[in-house]
Amino acid sequence: MNDLILFDNSPSILLVVDKEGFLINLNSSAKEFLGLDADSFRNKNLVDYLAENQKSFLSLLNNADQLTFPQSIEIKVCAKNNYTLYTSLAINKYSDEKQKEEYFLISLFDLTHHKMQTELIKESQLRFENIANSAPVMIWITDVSGLFIFVNNIWSEFTNRTTGEELGLNWIHDVHPDDTNDLISVYQKSIDERVSFSHQFRFKRKDNVYRWLMMSGIPRFNEIDNFLGFIGTCIDITQQKEDEDYIKKINDELENANQNKDKFFSIISHDLRSPLSGIMSLLDIIVSDYDSLEENERIEILTEAAKTSKSTYTLMENLLDWSRIQTGNMSYEPQNTSLILILTSIKNLYYQKLKEKGISLNFDFDPEYFAYADSNMTETILRNLISNAIKFTKEFGLILISFEILDNDVLIKIKDTGVGMDEKQIAKLFKLDETHSTVGTAGERGTGLGLLLCKELIEKQGGKIWIESVLNAGTTFYFTLPKAK
Repeated sequence: MNDLILFDNSPSILLVVDKEGFLINLNSSAKEFLGLDADSFRNKNLVDYLAENQKSFLSLLNNADQLTFPQSIEIKVCAKNNYTLYTSLAINKYSDEKQKEEYFLISLFDLTHHKMQTELIKESQLRFENIANSAPVMIWITDVSGLFIFVNNIWSEFTNRTTGEELGLNWIHDVHPDDTNDLISVYQKSIDERVSFSHQFRFKRKDNVYRWLMMSGIPRFNEIDNFLGFIGTCIDITQQKEDEDYIKKINDELENANQNKDKFFSIISHDLRSPLSGIMSLLDIIVSDYDSLEENERIEILTEAAKTSKSTYTLMENLLDWSRIQTGNMSYEPQNTSLILILTSIKNLYYQKLKEKGISLNFDFDPEYFAYADSNMTETILRNLISNAIKFTKEFGLILISFEILDNDVLIKIKDTGVGMDEKQIAKLFKLDETHSTVGTAGERGTGLGLLLCKELIEKQGGKIWIESVLNAGTTFYFTLPKAK
């Protein structure tokens, strides 16, 4: 009796059927569920209330002797008011000892809400995937460990690999080796702290070309704030990076142009003005005091004015050449050029200076050698380097010019026995913003512009220049030009 009371009052939907599926008994919950009363269930078969798989259900009852119970199946049931509901149907077998019959106790659990939730989730996931696969950017999703569980079509098109091949952390292998450690550090920190992040890195495209990507991710949480993982995007910013680099290059060039302009005006205002003022003063003395001056005094004044005029003229030539390079107006006409011919001309040009300081200028160009170079540019280079060597070589010193044949170039060496330079002085060479005037061994002055001009003329011809120097022991300038063709 107590069992019947428990059966009838159980909140679970309970039914008893025989081997053919006829209803033997129902509790109150089952009657309510199926819309039956105390008498109307008699002679009714449960199969009539099944919306599907009736044969499978009957086969299960008929073959009960061969099965292990309990059994469970999901099946649609027609409930009251003709509603079709998803249910979980649990079946257990028992025997009535009095009637010596075998019956089945069935409990039903309404899965409709659960099924609806599952379908909504599936529908939501499908809707998200459709949106994600239509997006113009790469989209990815991770689990709580940071392992990829989804990438959209744009990602797969970028890498030319299937979604499955990109899951987990397989995609990390295509990050540029130089960017991998930084990316992993930022990525793992964001996972650990569950905070948003953005990071730039290079990623290999399907054509094996590395492209710059901006990866951004935000943490995902469910309705009760449980962390689910990350969702994020990757955007190709290669063009943006190239534009930034180009803008930086333009800014650097503008800054350099401003420095050049400032240096140019500085030289004009100071280094040209001073010698010209000196020449004017000397000439004023000659004009105003000519009759009172001794002959040797006149010669001394005129000689000094001539020397200053020559150095000023050389400076003016360098300034004009340098300005033509900066504006792109210097012509470049390479041809097989005789180095010994140019050197002989320059030696004659500086004959008087060499004689005054007792300096020997020797060439070791045996046999004669040609370079494929612009003769005017090459003459300007050698003239400035030899003038520089004369300036810093002491009386009765030696300047030796030699060459060496390399694979594709000729290496010219200009070695002097002059005052030499320390590392700080060497570091200032070939820099416009640090050009400086150093007084020569006989009081000669300069601006340092000549060496900068040499560097630019050499590089314009495809060569390079460098220096070795020991303080108080001499200096050697090296530069290369293309070999003769």
